Amino acid sequence: MHTLELPHAARLRAATALIGSMSNLSARGTQVVQHVVGDAVLSEWDHYPDQDVRDNASASQYYFHAHESEKRPVQEHGHFHVFVHPDTLGLTRRNPKYPPGPAHIVAISMDAQGLPTGFFATNRWVTKGPWLNYAACEKGLTAFVIKGRRGERDINMFLRALLTLYHGHILLLLQQRDAVMRELCAERDRRSVFADTGIEVLCYLPIHLSDDIAALESAA
Repeated sequence: MHTLELPHAARLRAATALIGSMSNLSARGTQVVQHVVGDAVLSEWDHYPDQDVRDNASASQYYFHAHESEKRPVQEHGHFHVFVHPDTLGLTRRNPKYPPGPAHIVAISMDAQGLPTGFFATNRWVTKGPWLNYAACEKGLTAFVIKGRRGERDINMFLRALLTLYHGHILLLLQQRDAVMRELCAERDRRSVFADTGIEVLCYLPIHLSDDIAALESAA
């Protein structure tokens, strides 16, 4: 087990919730990607849902979208972007020069069957907003949750459970993100790296959901 992982019991509960959310959608004749896109035809760069899903109480936000097919990984149909609002959570000091905005925590690659295939961290220009250091990202990852009538309950549960199940993996990914940034900034100003559109994905971590859940259950 990764030293950054949550306790085994918490991960096992997350796996149960994750399977439950996917089973609920399946019983309704749909799956995660299909349900979040709805009756619309998936259009490149459009947000699903259109205005994102945001829970002001928890300062959490997400949306699903897809890039041009030639720029996606082979398995990826689209991905979720997961955010928190750091000013609300007290993760950063408010800078009056800039309007408050969501800070990106992690992106989740999804295949056409509605299964997660990996996590990745992006450069700042991709989603803009504040750039959170590792400690703030860790707090934001733990804080992310969507409650109430915002969004679709099973999608919200799927995302929260997935982030809990892979909590330690995501933290290791964020450590790798920071290592990549240190290397990129060794001979360049950080602001120029943040704005470099030739640097989009800083690091990627593939996952194998069924195998990981089976290993978790075996360890129990």
